[in-house]
Amino acid sequence: MFKKLALTGIMASTLLLAESGVGININEQDLEIEGILDSRNLAALQTSSTIFQADVNFLNNNEETKLLGVGLGATNKLEGIDGVEVTLGAKFIWAEVANENFTSLPFMAKVRYSFPPLMFNIPPVAIEGKVLYAPKVLSFGDSVNYNEFRLSADMEVIESVKIYAGYRNIHTRYVGIKPDLFNTSFYGGFKFSY
Repeated sequence: MFKKLALTGIMASTLLLAESGVGININEQDLEIEGILDSRNLAALQTSSTIFQADVNFLNNNEETKLLGVGLGATNKLEGIDGVEVTLGAKFIWAEVANENFTSLPFMAKVRYSFPPLMFNIPPVAIEGKVLYAPKVLSFGDSVNYNEFRLSADMEVIESVKIYAGYRNIHTRYVGIKPDLFNTSFYGGFKFSY
């Protein structure tokens, strides 16, 4: 049931989010699909310098562990530091680990630094860090807490196409179930922007 719902959600979101971007990343054991809708592409939401972003991701770790996330954040440039954007928001997480359902609503903070244009026609490069955390009060049912840390770097090799590599560390903690490590791994992939 979870797999059918997640795949249907990702396919529908990919169509809705195609104006902003779709990405895929893999390693030897994991597959993750991501989509982002950015208010810079929607004229009706361009009323201030704050950019609103909706994002969705589906992580298929193996047959017994899957994660679906749907989030909303507000992004703006950090005053006084060129090239830095900060995003604050929340993300709904639904995970399945060994037939146990996990749900939480963690707070999200993301920092992205785009390097200034370099000499010798080197493509644009950026680094990004993201942290999500939900204590017991924002975790539902038998879920105790959720935390996630990601660090990635990307390069725009072709206009509107980025390759990237990163590291993720995700913990989903349940009442009476240990260990709480959901996924920790390095990955690589590409993103299309529209």
